Amino acid sequence: MIRSKTILSIILMAATVSASAQSNAVTRGDKNFARFEFSAAAENYARAVAKDANNLIAREKLAHTYVLLEDHVNAEAQYALISKMPKAPAIDQLYYGLELRANGKYGEAQKAFNEYLKEAPDDSRAKELSGPEDKVSSLATDNRVFEVTDLRAANTETSDMAPAFYKGGIIFSSNRGHDGGASHHEDAWTSRSFYDLYQLSAADTLAQPVYIKGRQPNRKFHEGSATFTADGGEMYFTRSNYVKSKAAKSKEKIVKLQIMHADWSEAKKQWVNVKPINLNNSEYNIAHPSLSKDGNKLYFISDMPGSLGGTDLYVSERRGSSWGAPVNLGKDVNTQGREMFPFIADDNTLYYASDGLTGLGGLDIYSATYTGGKWTNPQNPGTPINTRWDDFGYITNAKNTAGYLTSNRERGKGEDDLYRFTRSGVTICGAVVDAQGKAPLAGAEVKLTEGDNLIQKKKTGEKGEFCFTALPNKSYKVSATLKEYETNSTAVSNIKSNQNVQLQLTKAGGITLTVCVHQRGGGTVEGAVVELTNKRTGAVKTCTIAADCKCKFDLDEEADYRLCASKESGNSKGSYTHPCQALTTSDQVAPANLYENMEMVYLEENMTVKIDNLYYDMGKWDIRPDAAIELDKVVALMKEFPAMQIELSSHTDCRGTMLANDELSTKRAQACVDYLIANGIEKSRLTAIGYGERRLVNNCACEGKQKSTCTDEEHAANRRTEFKIVKLR
Repeated sequence: MIRSKTILSIILMAATVSASAQSNAVTRGDKNFARFEFSAAAENYARAVAKDANNLIAREKLAHTYVLLEDHVNAEAQYALISKMPKAPAIDQLYYGLELRANGKYGEAQKAFNEYLKEAPDDSRAKELSGPEDKVSSLATDNRVFEVTDLRAANTETSDMAPAFYKGGIIFSSNRGHDGGASHHEDAWTSRSFYDLYQLSAADTLAQPVYIKGRQPNRKFHEGSATFTADGGEMYFTRSNYVKSKAAKSKEKIVKLQIMHADWSEAKKQWVNVKPINLNNSEYNIAHPSLSKDGNKLYFISDMPGSLGGTDLYVSERRGSSWGAPVNLGKDVNTQGREMFPFIADDNTLYYASDGLTGLGGLDIYSATYTGGKWTNPQNPGTPINTRWDDFGYITNAKNTAGYLTSNRERGKGEDDLYRFTRSGVTICGAVVDAQGKAPLAGAEVKLTEGDNLIQKKKTGEKGEFCFTALPNKSYKVSATLKEYETNSTAVSNIKSNQNVQLQLTKAGGITLTVCVHQRGGGTVEGAVVELTNKRTGAVKTCTIAADCKCKFDLDEEADYRLCASKESGNSKGSYTHPCQALTTSDQVAPANLYENMEMVYLEENMTVKIDNLYYDMGKWDIRPDAAIELDKVVALMKEFPAMQIELSSHTDCRGTMLANDELSTKRAQACVDYLIANGIEKSRLTAIGYGERRLVNNCACEGKQKSTCTDEEHAANRRTEFKIVKLR
């Protein structure tokens, strides 16, 4: 039984054959094929192959017919044999890979695609499909963002497909047949009824569909995928090219597809004024319409001249009561395969089905974004939206949290079934604001990227707000641009829950300051508050350090500032230091970007802190100028914490006598305490202790019979000055 998407697209992949005399069985098969009697055609081609196993032409036709019948197991078996035949064209290797992929044999499929690329290195489809054997493994892993449920009550054993949102429910196409309606006519291709449109007023798993009554839109022949204006007053839908029940055939004697327009009559409670749109042409297909939210753009598929593959995606802009010239959406989304069933979401994301991109098999669903004047970066959502079967007809609600799709996946009820999905995932939301006054910036372009790939792009609202839906356990970058402002971005790493970020944009051409606060010997101090005070005006700006350790400020020219950082410890016995420093722009010429790194230290009672770079001359205890710089930091710390009391200790290495080391370390500790007292620290807050070599930090002891093999660097680690916090507050 030929499947519905093949009927509605009229896309028959041309088998690669040579012109030569054929057997009677092949000739009969060709006649069956021309009448779309594919099961009979397959039987005749199989007879020809049984009679002559080396008949390449017959085997190619048999394989191709199995593809149209969606018998991928037999199609794969035939292409496996064809691929080993010496005169088989290279394209058969591609077809072999597609059938392997359709049967879930992804590693073998990649090998076939790679073999084809060797023979056709300039083939864009080969470049897309080829690659490592695990190329699609991530797509086959459920990322737990989507939950898919079949509409069991609405589906039948026939084909139910191509849903479209309509007045709180959906309208879809089905060849289930309707007693007393136009659909009781039988389609000779499928021995099924022709496709008609049905409505689910409450599109859930328990609802029952209703045949759309009236003289329109359902008529004698096929009616397919539909789309509606936001108010539900206009409908565009796919129909076989018949005029007053008479077929309008192409030069090839094939009835192509066209798009029809209808108006809703509230008085008559039915669709009226059904007319073909001006884009239709009897020589090629125009089908699968989707209207933009404002109703001014019509997306559709066509195999018109100039198409890249079997069918391409096109868009046309409304011109009064007609539509402008179709524009191909370009090679970044269109392939040498089939692009079908487009849906343009409210956020301007384009969803569609394709068999020409990296996927799980058959038709897969993809999304694309419009950036840089073109549609680009197709994204495959993977399992469970896509399977190794055909998945298409994807539509999603305005919030991108739920929608519907069509699939002929395993364990379905019929040939094609309707499925409902819910999308959870995580959200990355936030606002874009002016860095100077924190005013929200509307109309800024915000991009969500993963590595070099653009995932989504949006404009901020009136309050500068934006929101993306993303996959968990991945890392992204959010960036914002706006005219007359510098671009800014922030990283969101390994997200596991919903995130909220703020992007501050700085006016271009000025002086900017970027501040990072890090912990001594550690990483970023998230949650630290940076305060910038203009000494002349008294104006204060604040910013909270996030994971990217970037706080941005706009600075005035010829101004002096005080920059401070602080953070609450959340521990009654501990506290962070409160570093401050002066800053001036008197020596800066705009545009300029300044950067400051501030060090914050966490302190707690009974904590021991090493004083770095505190050196003495050999055998002496005098405070050298370089040591004074380090002790000045201790002075500042004790003035910041006026209740703090410390035990200041000095230590030596093992070399020299223990008595001499005790005496030397005591004198050095006392010299440090004397320096602190001389610089305003009360004597009662200080205790000096010399531990000599009694508290080595490594195994470098050498007293008595102990012999040390330590290096000078290892001994140096023991020569240190520290202070222990006896009391902090």
